[in-house]
Amino acid sequence: MTLLETINLINEIARSHENINNVIESGDIFELNTDNFEAKYSAFCATQNAHQLIGDSYIRFNFTLYYVDRLTSSKDNKNTIQSTAVNVLVSIVNDLMKITDINLEYSEISTFTQRFGAECAGGYITLGIITTREIC
Repeated sequence: MTLLETINLINEIARSHENINNVIESGDIFELNTDNFEAKYSAFCATQNAHQLIGDSYIRFNFTLYYVDRLTSSKDNKNTIQSTAVNVLVSIVNDLMKITDINLEYSEISTFTQRFGAECAGGYITLGIITTREIC
């Protein structure tokens, strides 16, 4: 699988998830901060990290997957958003494992609160996707 195919697959899976209303195609989570970005929460973003060659035949594509939703003014929905983030990220990882024959390596899921264009909460996971190298 190529890098582009991998990105498209992750975004396609996220887009099909009922709890995700917006997929940030650019892979830049900080687009949520820009004035011209019409944020429709909840949002998903797959940000690329450094990729690694493994021997002559394999490559590890590394990503951080984010789930972000808007907090209410009282912030009393923080735990609900973070719980949903964990469920959504686990679901995306499970869907990747079901529909591909790639090896996945992933870390723990971390939760956060963060000011983007709005006060938000969510979670993220670092994901490594090991696949055969394809020369295009």
